[in-house]
Amino acid sequence: KEIGPALRELVTDSKRPVGVRIASLQALETLKDAKLQETANQAMRDEDPRLRNQGRRIVLKALPKAEAVKLLATVLQDGAAIERQGALALLAKVQTPEADAVLEHWVDELVAKKAPAEIQLDIVLAAGENKNPAINKKFAQYESTRDAKNPVSVYREAIVGGDADSGRKIFFEKAEVSCLRCHKINGVGGEVGPDLTGIGKKQKRDYLLESIVDPNKQIAKGYETLVVTLKSGVIKTGILKSEDAKEVRLMTAEGQLISIPKIDIDERSRGPSAMPSDVAQKL
Repeated sequence: KEIGPALRELVTDSKRPVGVRIASLQALETLKDAKLQETANQAMRDEDPRLRNQGRRIVLKALPKAEAVKLLATVLQDGAAIERQGALALLAKVQTPEADAVLEHWVDELVAKKAPAEIQLDIVLAAGENKNPAINKKFAQYESTRDAKNPVSVYREAIVGGDADSGRKIFFEKAEVSCLRCHKINGVGGEVGPDLTGIGKKQKRDYLLESIVDPNKQIAKGYETLVVTLKSGVIKTGILKSEDAKEVRLMTAEGQLISIPKIDIDERSRGPSAMPSDVAQKL
């Protein structure tokens, strides 16, 4: 606990990266630092909305629920996008009539297509957790507008908003999807799928969403899967990297480059995308 003063100094040092400042505030919370509330209040007055959001989360825990809801309602009206996202996540956990009234207002805005795009996903998540019958009924009305056969419709709120830091953590660290096994960013990763360095400047958001939730709809040029049946009956599958008069070279899903003599091939056909069709459920 002797590290407390140094951590408090990190939190309030505007010259430090915001990630370091947030981590320091979270460490103070874990340590139950004697000046945690004071430091969190300072964080709430910072210029960076990400730090303000973390400070508010801590301060609200010490406030009466009614007062906390009033503060969250104000943030939802006037806060920066990330603060409004954080406010909705906190609101979902308060579970009081006052909190339900604020959330119901934002569900009404969502149904009326008046809610800001960057917090629509957060309204959906908060409403999905809520047990209030009135909210449940309105949310069910909103959900009924989706086209269940169109994956993009199911995930339409994901086009705008979200959390880039969480996305980065999933991409680089989540073993269930192993994005890096197939994709490369800034020189790190595999070559089975397209290099995603700067992809947001090359493709539109709706295309990127479709590529994740419905990967077989449009396969990126140069990354079509080839299914090769050998005369021996063995089947080889991979991305066609190159071919000449004598052989076909495929990149397997494991990132291994294999060469197949054409004389050994009985049949070849186009296969599905190397991107798993159920990857959206695991992200």
